[in-house]
Amino acid sequence: MLTHKQLGIVMMVLAVILLVIGTVYINKAEAFILSHAKTGPEGECVHEGPVCPYEEVNKLAAPKFISAAVLLVLFAGGAWLFFRRTPQEAVQRKARTAAKDLGSDETKVFDMVVAANGMIFQNELVDKTQLSKVKMTRVLDKLEAKGLVERRRRGMTNVVILKQ
Repeated sequence: MLTHKQLGIVMMVLAVILLVIGTVYINKAEAFILSHAKTGPEGECVHEGPVCPYEEVNKLAAPKFISAAVLLVLFAGGAWLFFRRTPQEAVQRKARTAAKDLGSDETKVFDMVVAANGMIFQNELVDKTQLSKVKMTRVLDKLEAKGLVERRRRGMTNVVILKQ
């Protein structure tokens, strides 16, 4: 399955390819139509048949601008998808900037929460860090005060969640 960044790249490449194909097609069509146009001695349009070649070229203007607008929207949508951050990436970026001011235990605990995709049980943190339950509570209190994590009661333990 494609990620949003890969889909964005595909959309932008598709827009560029369609733009090139459309430009070549329109230019060849205009050149063909105008090759049948003849001008009189005073620069007026002289043509055989009921259809004026210059009017036919003018009829191509609207589809040309509509297709350009659609391709621009397709390219912009692809760029938006490519540069957009998922909520998890945004939280992790916020977390990295906020983690600069943390102490060593706070950093260790915070990194474990981030590594667990933003959600981990408090008793798992105690087991993994080898900190006492009291020390873990104090570390999590500091992280909560800084707005980085949130604790929610789940049965007999707490679940620690990265704050959005």
